[in-house]
Amino acid sequence: MNHTKSVILSAIILMLGTISYGGNETPEELAKQYFNALQEEGMTAMGKFMHPDALEELKVMLLEVFETAEAGGGSEIIQKAFGDSASISDIKQMDAQAFFNAFINILTASLGERGLSISFDKLEVLGTVEEDKIRHVLTRVTVGAGETAMTQMEVLSFMPYEDSWRLQLSGKIKGIINAIQARLIKN
Repeated sequence: MNHTKSVILSAIILMLGTISYGGNETPEELAKQYFNALQEEGMTAMGKFMHPDALEELKVMLLEVFETAEAGGGSEIIQKAFGDSASISDIKQMDAQAFFNAFINILTASLGERGLSISFDKLEVLGTVEEDKIRHVLTRVTVGAGETAMTQMEVLSFMPYEDSWRLQLSGKIKGIINAIQARLIKN
């Protein structure tokens, strides 16, 4: 498998662990609804499934990446995501949902530039483990890019939120963002 495709597919599968949405559904049902939304709407469906605190946490982490890029003369990433006249102060004022949607648009555009079309092929819920208020849902996810597909086990940890369940950012996603930040600082 092409290394770039493998890295991109791994990152997308890891992002699956950041999502949740719904009313009185079980965590297992929400995992299926989320995956169905990805199949029908693509990656732009992610934002509406995320816990508000997770969206805010992601915004804070990514703002650090954008600030580092801008300090290093890389403001084009800000303009690409948020428009030609956007600045750090403008994007700091955005609500977390709008910020996240712009970030997903960057990712989607980047994949398109590489000729990669992401498909969300299959989700199997294998079981759930209860830990206090948290529900860990074990899934097997298959995601494709062009003719390449990757199947991976993923644990989605749901916490109660209002009348539903929501997911927080996984440690894997935080690690990816920290690695991007470290790379920008080196350059």
